[in-house]
Amino acid sequence: MHNKLIVENLEKVYKTEVETIAVRDFNLKMNSGEIVTLAGPSGSGKTTILFCIASLLEPTFGKIIVNNKVINTFLAEDLIAYRRNIVGIIFQNYNLIEYLTVFENVAFPLWLAEKKKKDVKERVNDLLDKLDIARYAQTFPCFLSMGEQQRVAIGVALANDPEIILADEPTGNLDRKTADIVINLLINEVEESRKILVLATHDEKIIHDSARVISLEKRT
Repeated sequence: MHNKLIVENLEKVYKTEVETIAVRDFNLKMNSGEIVTLAGPSGSGKTTILFCIASLLEPTFGKIIVNNKVINTFLAEDLIAYRRNIVGIIFQNYNLIEYLTVFENVAFPLWLAEKKKKDVKERVNDLLDKLDIARYAQTFPCFLSMGEQQRVAIGVALANDPEIILADEPTGNLDRKTADIVINLLINEVEESRKILVLATHDEKIIHDSARVISLEKRT
């Protein structure tokens, strides 16, 4: 069986006034239904790795291979399709659109994909029910708690039914009870739909409970 996600010898160097090596020689292989936790302090490269997999950053060296295709060699049109259909990313700061309602935020990726109005309504309502935020469908994000906003962010990431979910510190601003709910939601999605989840965190409980952990150190 071919690995659905392979990260091969990944290196990312930020070149500003001072050259910073954020990630060096990182490797990962995953198949459907698998979860990997990236553990380490701030500055250890967790977010950089996720952003490279999502093609939001271009690797300095190495390959990101998804379904036997090297995505960091894709042309612009193929990259757009990849980001829209294959990966869903849950940003640390939620990255919600403040002037759109909860329903509209989750619908937004589906609108970009030009899905039919009926299909959009059905998909969004299903996700809001699953995430237990249907009652906030017509509410703007600023009126929600951080835990509720995080659930909306998960809905946005899952809207187009991606094969790969990338979660960047999804519990960083949450209390323990809400954090556990959020993590369980993600785990259930992986188990029920055979998705891949790459989770970046410094949450000790999540790290302790994870079956597969890759520990990263802050580069100096």
